[in-house]
Amino acid sequence: MFCTRCLLWSLMALLPAASSWPEEPFSFDSAPGRLPKDVVPTDYTLEIVPDIEAMTLAGTESIVLQFRSATATLRFNSLNESLRDVRLDGRPVQQVDTDDSEQETTLTLTAPATVGRHTLTFAYTGKLETLSRGLFVQPYVSRDGPQGLMLSTKMESTDARRMFPCWDEPAFRATYQLSVTVPVAWAAVSNMPIAKRRVHGKSATMTFQRSPPMPSYLVEFTGGDLSAIAADAHGIKLGVWAVRGRERDGATALANAQMILADYNDYFDYRYPLPKLDSIAIPGGFTGAMENWGAVTYNDQLLLVTPSSTTATRQSVFSVQAHEMAHQWNGDLVTMGWWDDIWLNESFASWMAAKETAQRHPDWDWWESKDADKEDAMSADALIASHAIQQHVTDELQATAAFDPQITYRKGQSILRMFEAYLGSEVFRAGIRSYIKARAFSNATTADLWNALSRASGTDLSAILSGWTEQAGYPLVTVAASCDAAGQRTLHLSQRRFLLTGADPNPSQWSIPLQLRVGTAAAPRSVLLGQAPQSIFAGGCEEPLSVDADAIGFYRVRYDVDTLHTDSRAFERLPGADRIALLDDEWALVEAGTEPLSAYLTLAASMGRRLDARAWEQIGGALATIEFDERGAAGHDVFAAYARSIVRPAFVQLGWDEKPDETPDVQNLRRTLIARLGAWGDRQVIDEARRRFNAFMQDHSTIAPDDQSVILSVVAQYADAATFEQLHALAKTAKDESELRRFYSALLNVGDASLAEQAARIALAPEIPPQAASLRMGLILILAGNHQALAWSTLTHNTEALFAPYARYAPLISAQQIPPRFWSGVPLPELEAWVRTQVPAEMGANIERGMQTARFRLAERQALLPAADEFVRAP
Repeated sequence: MFCTRCLLWSLMALLPAASSWPEEPFSFDSAPGRLPKDVVPTDYTLEIVPDIEAMTLAGTESIVLQFRSATATLRFNSLNESLRDVRLDGRPVQQVDTDDSEQETTLTLTAPATVGRHTLTFAYTGKLETLSRGLFVQPYVSRDGPQGLMLSTKMESTDARRMFPCWDEPAFRATYQLSVTVPVAWAAVSNMPIAKRRVHGKSATMTFQRSPPMPSYLVEFTGGDLSAIAADAHGIKLGVWAVRGRERDGATALANAQMILADYNDYFDYRYPLPKLDSIAIPGGFTGAMENWGAVTYNDQLLLVTPSSTTATRQSVFSVQAHEMAHQWNGDLVTMGWWDDIWLNESFASWMAAKETAQRHPDWDWWESKDADKEDAMSADALIASHAIQQHVTDELQATAAFDPQITYRKGQSILRMFEAYLGSEVFRAGIRSYIKARAFSNATTADLWNALSRASGTDLSAILSGWTEQAGYPLVTVAASCDAAGQRTLHLSQRRFLLTGADPNPSQWSIPLQLRVGTAAAPRSVLLGQAPQSIFAGGCEEPLSVDADAIGFYRVRYDVDTLHTDSRAFERLPGADRIALLDDEWALVEAGTEPLSAYLTLAASMGRRLDARAWEQIGGALATIEFDERGAAGHDVFAAYARSIVRPAFVQLGWDEKPDETPDVQNLRRTLIARLGAWGDRQVIDEARRRFNAFMQDHSTIAPDDQSVILSVVAQYADAATFEQLHALAKTAKDESELRRFYSALLNVGDASLAEQAARIALAPEIPPQAASLRMGLILILAGNHQALAWSTLTHNTEALFAPYARYAPLISAQQIPPRFWSGVPLPELEAWVRTQVPAEMGANIERGMQTARFRLAERQALLPAADEFVRAP
């Protein structure tokens, strides 16, 4: 058995110098934040009466406070609220000062309050929100036509203060008892079960049981014309709530929740601590989900499954549920002490969700599919402007900028998987269990997690682990092999930071947990590569070699010419994930200008008829990058023909129609290849897509929901006016929102310029229901694939409407996602100037990340075009 612990001890001397990050285990007193800690809330009693017609709310609040020192001043968070009759222990306070620019209220007492317990009471008025923040109103159109309204909440990261004045920082955990008055016909859901319901005329007041101690951003309330289906899971009541009439669409989610809860109770060895766990489908509202303790809210497209839902939707429903339910332990039961460590919540939940999804659905090949997420993170992290997983957040109002999906979620997920593989799953789980039990009903820092893993492994891991979260970027491992007279191979390993462009301003080093495989069938062995170059024995020189076996590592590998040649000859025989790692790395090295394009294209051509879904997705993505860059250039048609020749053999083997016993990833591969061939002008694919579309217009059962999007998108790309109208009619008459989203998205792939102008107007038209408002931005970004100038004009002239569904995340989207979409059609100075009008000045680093990606893509095109033209014209 390989001795991880022995290796750790032997290589401690090779570790990088200790990080300068001043991370310590969680301490309430030293936790960052703007609010003083001399007065601490321990319990809230809230009574709220919303008035949807007036878009206001009225509330009363009683907060039990622990004065840790004698003081005459109290500071807490509030926003758009007016307080009155403010009293401490029944006595009026001397002064109330509310500053919405600081989102704070300061109370001055008539005399300092003594150390100990006191009660603050007041009444207040506030406002209901139209965006998904605080307590917001969500309009929707029901399946049978009538319009409806509901209330729901979205508090993370700093929006609880919009619903009620509070200590709105994560270290201030307190218990909550919430009462809300709503129309008598409404159902209501919150973190805890209903304790009491009082009817008074046309209204009813629901009082919920008191919650366990939790941070304010996890408080939840949803009310409306809702109904639920429910099940009991070992004494925990599980419910799935939806707009009345759609609750049965939650059956899949309810079954998922039962499986996931059982698995997580076992994994954490800590039973879910609340009496119930509700999942609430919000029609619109926000684009993802929110892990409110005991009452998780989801955009209904991520929770409800209909007969027209695709396999991809079912996969998303399971994986998103697994993510949000993981938060019930890591995020809710244990909460990061401050927004610096939001990765503890999000990276962990992403990793745990992928692990759970892979375990419960092995036929989905989930970890291989998640390689796309890892590559997305690595692309972002290969820029000088990237940032560490742990980011300093000095002001909670800047916390939103820390929710970077590429780094905070995807890189962090990959780092956790990499170290689970290195330490071994049992040791890693023991550390997680120790961490959860030690920090339950409290807060934590990254140091607390590292300490728990260290105890479980018997080794101080902090110096190894911290380098991956406290510095930006990741390493390139250079492999140089030498062979002795007997043909035995010695590897000489070294590292430096991998960058797509530029030089590392502060040379970085990591402790790299390599997974080394010699041959095509051997189990990988772990090797820790430290700061200094290292030499190890690695089998015979004629055997293929993977230094990132199973594609688990968050690092690149550059092999010497002979080793790469050996791997290329054995490419078809390599384990699937090893092929993926080799393709990923070679393409990245081409993008960085350190490997010729010919090396990658030769490797891609070696795939032949191997039906590896992720490998073909990677190849298709690389070829699509070049094809996009070739548009408008003289060599476009020649390269498009070459790209078709690479992927067509695999498609011919698959054919158009599903075969018995095909796994979902192979079925998805078929759709991927159809999409690529259609986009690259394959006449046979275009003609067959049209034939199938014509049959579909006569009988909708002729194309399965899984295949509708790709076939309709190919048809739209080459549609004439009559076909465009047929596609539009399909979208307008969609029987549910799943179909609606599919059909409108297909429509926006239209290729004809005049029809594209119609499509842009349709994307903004009232025919798209209010709960699907977030779809509009996606439609414009689809349009940008073929019509950059039109999409840019539409975006910049309708910015407010397009970004409204994203609420406080709109600046992050503008900064980091818009420049990479429009780099080829908008002059970069104009692009950057617009972004800066949309993004607060303090998010300048986020803007630079987006613009650096745009600049890189422009430079990459200039490098790829001549290389691609030379390669495809070579004899």
